[in-house]
Amino acid sequence: MERSSNEERLSLKNAHAAVLANVTSQHELLAAAAIESLDDSVELDLDIGSGMHVRALAIKDAAMLVDATSRESAAALWGPRPAGPYSLHDAQAALLAWDPAAGGQFSVGILRGQQLLGAVGLMPDHSGSSELAYWIRPEQRGRGIASRAVSATTLWAHRSLAVPRIWLEIHPGNGPSLRVAQRAGYHFEQRLSQHCRDWVHEDADHDSWHDCLIWAHVGDRAIERPH
Repeated sequence: MERSSNEERLSLKNAHAAVLANVTSQHELLAAAAIESLDDSVELDLDIGSGMHVRALAIKDAAMLVDATSRESAAALWGPRPAGPYSLHDAQAALLAWDPAAGGQFSVGILRGQQLLGAVGLMPDHSGSSELAYWIRPEQRGRGIASRAVSATTLWAHRSLAVPRIWLEIHPGNGPSLRVAQRAGYHFEQRLSQHCRDWVHEDADHDSWHDCLIWAHVGDRAIERPH
């Protein structure tokens, strides 16, 4: 991966952040019209064991997203907005930004009954690969939920979407995330110096950057379901 591809990805992420920061009542009216396409555009509903399943998130799930982020106090690693808590308005805007019809990226919810435990995001890049990201609500962390969801979503993306390579960006000091990658069958590829943005400033030119570890899963390499 070259810095140019990183800048392209940053441009997309900055565009999404700008959209979220400037959502107006007009966008809220358009949200209702987008519900049907967002609900039906990704056919995914997988049982991952222990009473959990993963499925594509839709705008109708905004209230569950509000509940899931209600105890989150950490900053988001992917943009200038906090990871939570979300208002209903925030949740609707976030789900619209992840509408696959808008750019191919989409969010997969991890559910137990009517409770949203976390989410997995898939973001296609220009090489035909997809970046994968994951988040678990604070009170459910450390229970192996992310490993199960990442494993299932990875296999589904390989087999149903024919994505040849799926990759993760992980902070070198993020031990829990590294364990998720290992348990989900990903393999370390490389360490990229000063590749990932800290999001201390909204302007990328004035922001600081840190090293990132790239882990990837290629083809239909077998993944053993985590226990």
